[in-house]
Amino acid sequence: MTIFKWGAATLALMTTFPLMAEPKTPFTLEHVVTLSRHGVRPQTDTDALNKATGKTWPEWTVQDGHLSGHGYAGLLHQGAYQIARWREAGLPIGAPCPPPEQVFAWSSPLQRTRATAQALLDGMFPGCGLAAGSTQEKRDPLFQSVDMGLSQPNKEIVKQQITTRTGGADDLNKRYQPAIALLRAAVCADTPSSCEFLNAPWKLVEKEHGVSLKGPLSPGSTIGETIRLQYSEGLPLSQVAFGHARNAREVAALMALHAAKYDLVSDTPELARHGGTLLMSQLAAAITAGTTASAPENPSLKAPLVMFVGHDTNIAQIQTMLQMNWQLGDYPRNDIPPGGSLAFERYRDTHSGERYVRLTFSAMSLDQWRHLSPLTPDAPPLIEEYHDSHCQQTAVGWLCPLDHIVEKMTRSQVAGITSPQPLFH
Repeated sequence: MTIFKWGAATLALMTTFPLMAEPKTPFTLEHVVTLSRHGVRPQTDTDALNKATGKTWPEWTVQDGHLSGHGYAGLLHQGAYQIARWREAGLPIGAPCPPPEQVFAWSSPLQRTRATAQALLDGMFPGCGLAAGSTQEKRDPLFQSVDMGLSQPNKEIVKQQITTRTGGADDLNKRYQPAIALLRAAVCADTPSSCEFLNAPWKLVEKEHGVSLKGPLSPGSTIGETIRLQYSEGLPLSQVAFGHARNAREVAALMALHAAKYDLVSDTPELARHGGTLLMSQLAAAITAGTTASAPENPSLKAPLVMFVGHDTNIAQIQTMLQMNWQLGDYPRNDIPPGGSLAFERYRDTHSGERYVRLTFSAMSLDQWRHLSPLTPDAPPLIEEYHDSHCQQTAVGWLCPLDHIVEKMTRSQVAGITSPQPLFH
């Protein structure tokens, strides 16, 4: 695992920004549970991109798929900002270095997620030596239950849900032709064999653990994500989409097929529920830990701060199960940028004793990532809050009754999905 070293002076600058004064409120923050995506990384298969497009894609300073040094640095900013805000809101966590039992961090076993969890801890608690955990097995059912064959989505239901969203191949061709043309002009060599995938017909195909939508979608999504990562990494603009994405809006325009993959396939309820049930069960156990609800099987989930670090697919599954949507800056609707964080903040009303949850999704903007901009109350990350008819607007944001949020988390789960290996081992 790659470890990045930063000086104490650098971290001090990141953690000493002035804090925004909060109005007096009866609500105090007592518990936080987060699910975050890994930070900025290069493409996962450079050779495949070169072959598909007929062009040579820029190489990064780290291995394909690994968290970059730039990605680590951005996560330091994010972690410092988050912990300062939570402490100010009342989170009972020691400063500067909390005891280990006050913080629990668990990540997917891939390098980019393990390094992301460590970067967030280093940003929150510089010099404290806190470490994140991950499974010693090859895969973790919390993050990869469908791929492990632990759940079996009903393929007929999945196909029906996808068809309802797509409207059929002819509609897809018409709807995404401008996006396909834009992507072709940006990244494809001027040869007959380049980007043949953009000419492939759209069709639903069953696979071992679900259904996929063949055609331009999956490879186009990968390329759109790669362009976003290039811009976020701070690569020279001449290298970002080969000079065809000069600002955040142009990057977002080239992500249309990436957004479509989630909107049309990944965010379908049947796939999301089967893929996200095990993780959702642990998120629910964590957010209720220490209340009158039953105690979690893992006592570490009682820590005031519990952090899970996974992938955009994991957040998309949980987002779909919660029926939560967002629009952050120039990003596509419901996009999950590097470091994007779904946060369950549990507040207690000190007058009534009632508990509430502030549910948010936040992420650094494309330009905050590109320039590694420090995050402050005057220059915060992008954020949206969840609320429905059960929630109330308060001085600390939209608060929803804890029971209401837990009911949403519970009713969306699929019964009977279990792990063949102990969780958190």
